[in-house]
Amino acid sequence: MKIGKVVIIPDEEQILNDKFEFDVMDEKGHVMAYQEFSDKYKLGFRFSLDDSQQVSLSIASIGHFTYKTEDNAGLLVFYLPQDITERQLTYFQNNFFDFSKYKMIGAYSLIEVDDKVVSKEVEGLNNINQEMIKKYNSTKKKEEKGHVR
Repeated sequence: MKIGKVVIIPDEEQILNDKFEFDVMDEKGHVMAYQEFSDKYKLGFRFSLDDSQQVSLSIASIGHFTYKTEDNAGLLVFYLPQDITERQLTYFQNNFFDFSKYKMIGAYSLIEVDDKVVSKEVEGLNNINQEMIKKYNSTKKKEEKGHVR
């Protein structure tokens, strides 16, 4: 029985496919989804089955926007890379209404603090939307200045 899903919207500079989606059938399924993504695109990760949080952050740390759901709990958790691409922002905004159906919505947003990448928590769909827009605008400014991602 399906208990949730994992969706990854890749950075289009790295992976041409628009979306990777995996139905989670048991509690280890979230990690298995990220492992399958890594294997499919030859990213080289070997994830441990007991750290779903770190696995999600690892995928976000290389530029891919991802989220996972636990349907029985009404839980939706996003993992935001430092840079948000146009494809990632568009996907988020096109699915905003569907996301709003979840009871508990949060995100971990990767940011740079003192030359280290850390995650900050963002709660609520509207706050996550604002974080996505801010990151997208920052990414565009970097690109305009000639800083390649």
